[in-house]
Amino acid sequence: MLGELLDGAPRDVDLYAEAVVVGSGAGGATCARWLAAGGRRVVVVEEGPPPTPGRDTLDALSRLYRDAGASTTLSREPMPLLQGRCVGGTTVVNGAIQVPLPRDVWAGWPEPFQRLAPWERLEAARARMEEELSVRPTPSALWGGGALMGRALADARPIHRNAPGCVGHGRCYMGCPEGGKASADRALLPRAMDDGALVVARCRVAQVRITGGRARGVLGRFESGARLRVEAPLVVLAAGAVHTPWLLRRSGVRGQGRGFMAHPGAGVAGLFPEPLPQGGTQTWEYLAERARGWKLETMQSVGAFKAVKVPGVGARLAERLARLDAVAMWGVACRAEATGRVWPGPVVRYSPTRRDRQVLLEGVSRAAEAMLEAGAVEVWPGVHGAPAVITTRDEARALATVAPERGVVPMVATHLFGGTRVGPRFEVAGIRGLVAADASIFPSNTGVNPMNSITAMATVVAEAWS
Repeated sequence: MLGELLDGAPRDVDLYAEAVVVGSGAGGATCARWLAAGGRRVVVVEEGPPPTPGRDTLDALSRLYRDAGASTTLSREPMPLLQGRCVGGTTVVNGAIQVPLPRDVWAGWPEPFQRLAPWERLEAARARMEEELSVRPTPSALWGGGALMGRALADARPIHRNAPGCVGHGRCYMGCPEGGKASADRALLPRAMDDGALVVARCRVAQVRITGGRARGVLGRFESGARLRVEAPLVVLAAGAVHTPWLLRRSGVRGQGRGFMAHPGAGVAGLFPEPLPQGGTQTWEYLAERARGWKLETMQSVGAFKAVKVPGVGARLAERLARLDAVAMWGVACRAEATGRVWPGPVVRYSPTRRDRQVLLEGVSRAAEAMLEAGAVEVWPGVHGAPAVITTRDEARALATVAPERGVVPMVATHLFGGTRVGPRFEVAGIRGLVAADASIFPSNTGVNPMNSITAMATVVAEAWS
């Protein structure tokens, strides 16, 4: 059975392996790739199904995202938690953005973790994974309306992406209809399977088996109700910053789930005089002011995503909706200082701080000003307490002065970190053979899109067990 995809099962399944990996996204698929390449018998267990591109937004949300994209943080300021739930995880539905871990972020990590993941080893792993995922700058033919950012911000640049077959449909969030993205299900898991790995889909791992201070395998249940039992001396948890800590707690490992972090993000939309050229989903970014706690990136997508930003009522609303092909969207991601906690359920308790909201407002202000400089006739910032439509630079700059109270700007948490503490060889709680290899082990959030950092870190974890 090794070297195959087991897509569900009608009856109980018992497996034996040298390593079982829970989760098939960036961390899990990377670990499986290198452990299998090193000769280990590997089983990967994924809760979701093999992905197929969504026909429309609702179809994609229901089949490719956890809770159909409706899961949220629990707080007085709830935010959606967007997580992929399919073979390949969130790599199937992200924008394929590849930004290396900034060295100043690594330098701020605790010294014991720096010893676990030395900078030189991470850099070597990054280069290895960028080649594996065919990471390249977005070619000019795919810039589309994203090139407007380069017109307004001198230090903006084309995004490096793992999308070698991109043809510019702008549907990354729905699963690429052309298979042009080097997501984990296409670039990593097939190579692991070539080396003998078995990928088990539609099966939720419910518990890690731990006896005598050692991991022994995992127990799970298929969508059909059939049970899965995998016996393995090495268990690699890569279910993400929500479900890795949750699974540890379900398995009786105490003290996990504290220190959850995220990048709260907001969108800014601008209406331009003429329709914008079609291009890739996310093609330009601005990192020059990252030290202030935010970054900007373009967001080309289908009309449903743009429509939620359109202000107005009646005939004016209808007029704007009729011109969605002339609307550009830019995302603002905040490197938040807030931390939260994953509770049983799993439930995530997390609230941005006042400073986080202030930082996000500054980013929104900068994005709005740049959009006007790029030629927008209207900018829709979506900030409560500010005009719904702004047309001048002074109005754009004034967004940074809006009181940063709760609910001042709608936010989404798309990059999730923390919650799992690891020791030597990335083992959890001193339990032999129980390892974590996803963004839940990061000592801080990164301030940049995390896939590049996760695959590099997971490579280092796999090397520690090869």
